[in-house]
Amino acid sequence: MSKTVIGLGVAAVAAVGGYFGTEAYIKHRIAGEIETNFAQIRAGGGQAKHGDLAFSLWTRNVTLSDIAVEFTAPQPAKIKVASFTASGIGLDSGSTFKADNIVLTDIDASGAIAPAGGLDVTVKAPRFEIADYSGPTRMPEGTKVTSPLDMYRAGLTQFAAVSARAMTAPTVTVAAKGTALPGGADYVYSDLTIRDIKDGKVATTHASRVNVAMSVAQPRKSVRMTGEIVDITAKDFDAAAAATVLDPAHASDEKFYRIQGQVSTGAYTLTSDNGPSFRIDGIRMGDMKIQPAKFKMQELLAVLPATGARVDPAKTRAMIETVASTYEGIQIDNAEMLGLSVQTPDGPIKLAAMRFNLDRGKVGEFAIEGLDGTTKEGPFKLGRFALKGFDFSGLMRQTSQMAALGTTPSTDSVVGMLKALESIELRDMVAPHKNSGKLITLHNASLSWGQFVGSIPSKINLKLKMTGPLEEKDGEPFTLLRDVGITEATADMDVGIAWNESEKKLVLTPGTFEIGKLFAINAKTSLDNVQRDLFTTDPQRAMMAALPIEYGAIEIVGRDLGAVDLSIAQYARKQNISTEQARSTLANEIRTKGRAAGNDDPVSGRLADAVASFIEKPNGTLALKITPRAKLPVLQFIELTKNDPSAMFSLFDIDIQNK
Repeated sequence: MSKTVIGLGVAAVAAVGGYFGTEAYIKHRIAGEIETNFAQIRAGGGQAKHGDLAFSLWTRNVTLSDIAVEFTAPQPAKIKVASFTASGIGLDSGSTFKADNIVLTDIDASGAIAPAGGLDVTVKAPRFEIADYSGPTRMPEGTKVTSPLDMYRAGLTQFAAVSARAMTAPTVTVAAKGTALPGGADYVYSDLTIRDIKDGKVATTHASRVNVAMSVAQPRKSVRMTGEIVDITAKDFDAAAAATVLDPAHASDEKFYRIQGQVSTGAYTLTSDNGPSFRIDGIRMGDMKIQPAKFKMQELLAVLPATGARVDPAKTRAMIETVASTYEGIQIDNAEMLGLSVQTPDGPIKLAAMRFNLDRGKVGEFAIEGLDGTTKEGPFKLGRFALKGFDFSGLMRQTSQMAALGTTPSTDSVVGMLKALESIELRDMVAPHKNSGKLITLHNASLSWGQFVGSIPSKINLKLKMTGPLEEKDGEPFTLLRDVGITEATADMDVGIAWNESEKKLVLTPGTFEIGKLFAINAKTSLDNVQRDLFTTDPQRAMMAALPIEYGAIEIVGRDLGAVDLSIAQYARKQNISTEQARSTLANEIRTKGRAAGNDDPVSGRLADAVASFIEKPNGTLALKITPRAKLPVLQFIELTKNDPSAMFSLFDIDIQNK
């Protein structure tokens, strides 16, 4: 029996000794890994230290206190952590550290994220937790950190090797200040949660609220603004892709890498201390992709001017060129801002939506919709305003070239700015008409251009439909409407001009013009033998190119929408006769005068008969076709008819028909 007791005692002593021996060994191993990482930081010129290390094999907990790391190059940065506690740790291999839960307290990090004092940021978090963590025990060796981008890339690469079920922080405070934000800004994130981190990807990042406070410089004094953003969600961040974009080895890579998935927010409100405030109901942004070959952040940081540096025009142009190239390396799908409202002294301004996308430096469409406000003259509304095909990078380059030191922008440069935009569109705009209390409605307006020859567009289209009040000074044909009590008129126009280089033809089509309740005109014509040299800003060159231009056929179709009846009614009132009598009298008068003129010119008689028939038949259609009898240069025609307008009848075949 005594032997058994002694044996058990020896076993217990051995077990206890083994326990404490194993605990001491693992603690020593953990301490060694920590010291190796800290030594690597010190070897790179930084400072790294920590306080006490505690380890319990029984609970598999490790605690490290008073962590402090500081870098002086490539730019100042430091981080302090009061305590690091990992529970349920595992050291299954020499290169991987696992923990069921990690808690960091009193995190205080600061550093510059833009060089030369551009923007300094401080981040504080009282508590930060990580669930189901797995990651390397050591930082990558051999990483050269000689620039801010090297630091960002190293951090992204390290993050890509980490996995975790969730990272959470009840509160995170971010303070930013520098030349980019001279007044400073503070952001307080509440309930920050980062979920499903694996293979360098983050499934979702969410904050329930961000409180904002900032100072904005004004001419007399700065204005303090405060506000909040609720329900912020970002999906599918890819740290590995971001690191690839910043990797110099991919400087020529033309592939677009998806860096960020959809981002959305709830309401965003902001109020200034002098009264005005605004609110956004929500923000949405689609996928963001970046192309390393164009998105060269190292070059961009190199050309940014230092704080207080003297303006150098050459360096400024280089910076603009680099920024333009950077935008060409970005794609953003369908971003939109919803429900904007701004309080102003004149009343609220509301905007239903603002939308845009970005693809290789071009905004496919920038649109604002549902603008509603008040001016001193009355209410103002706009259904939609859009810029399409806006080449933002191209415009930056053109502006930079025009601003070259010691030069005056050429006409070609100024006109060439049209290349930066394809079209402008307006819909459903309602604005007050002067002080009359009446409204002007712009139903639809669009202007588009393209098919450039040098800096000149050879294709243009204008559409316009609007309704406005009639005034005494408007004259004919609007007097006809006023006389019968119609106080507004609608005009509708669609005109297109396009040059066909292979046929050397400049065509007007469509060409429509309509005034509601009066008349509509459709026209189609062309100019032949139009050479490429016509499209120039040089007047002499354009004049020489215009010499061989010839008239093509001209087709005009007029439709009566009520103008004839209104004219007849007005004529009847003035002559104090019946409407039918006025119609017959006016038609006969036109025929008589036309036939009299037709004794010398048969065309005049045919025209008069057609017009008379047009008057006799309400809501009729009159078609006119004018065809040159031979090749007829435009400039020659102008000279021939300058002193004798009637000569034109001998140069054209004129056909007129009633339909």
